[in-house]
Amino acid sequence: MKFKTFEILISKIINFIRNLNLAFLISILYVGLGTFTVCSVYGSDTFYGEWTVFALLVTFPVSIISFGYRYAEPNSFLPVFIIQFIMFIITFLILSSLIKNKTLR
Repeated sequence: MKFKTFEILISKIINFIRNLNLAFLISILYVGLGTFTVCSVYGSDTFYGEWTVFALLVTFPVSIISFGYRYAEPNSFLPVFIIQFIMFIITFLILSSLIKNKTLR
């Protein structure tokens, strides 16, 4: 009886860690794409291209504040990285809670 309870506990812990890994992976890819796009938005940037408009539209929720800052201060990257890190934390917390709620049902 005790062994069965232990197995259930271990199974729940493993599912929780998998959900956090999935939320972390999605967050890092989505916010990372937004950060890369914001850092490539000006014509003088190394990776500037037509793709930046489409990537900005896809990552709009997490990159709008950074884009606004970059539009005002085109030569300053550190605040963009700080803003995007905060957006990463927020995105990770939201995704992990959504995934957790979905798996509990």
